[in-house]
Amino acid sequence: MKKPDLQFVKDALSELDPELARAGSGEEYDTAFVLLAAIACGTDTVLLTAATGLPRDFVDAIRERMIRAELWTELRACCDHWWVAEQTICETFFWTDFLVARGLVIRRWDEAQGEYRYYATEYAPAAEPIETVN
Repeated sequence: MKKPDLQFVKDALSELDPELARAGSGEEYDTAFVLLAAIACGTDTVLLTAATGLPRDFVDAIRERMIRAELWTELRACCDHWWVAEQTICETFFWTDFLVARGLVIRRWDEAQGEYRYYATEYAPAAEPIETVN
């Protein structure tokens, strides 16, 4: 499998945070890189690992958190809420999802409010059990 050219992802990351992009590596950079790469490559762990060159367990942990938060599906990144214009990312939404990807924030649907809520991991209310059909 040929590794895709993700220079445009690096360029987007440089626009979002020039300091982080200058570092070019580290957990924060790598997490942001995976989030942006998922737009182009999809959310499959094998494909994302191959495209980014990052360790599978690192990519898989991000994938699990993002799927649990309903920000990714098995196949695609759901990031429409990031865009304020065709080519402009709303940094607040991107960085909030970045915190979810890092495991520092949990995103859950609030039935009473009819919207998603974000909680610091240590203060998040207990998740409701998932009903299973036997």
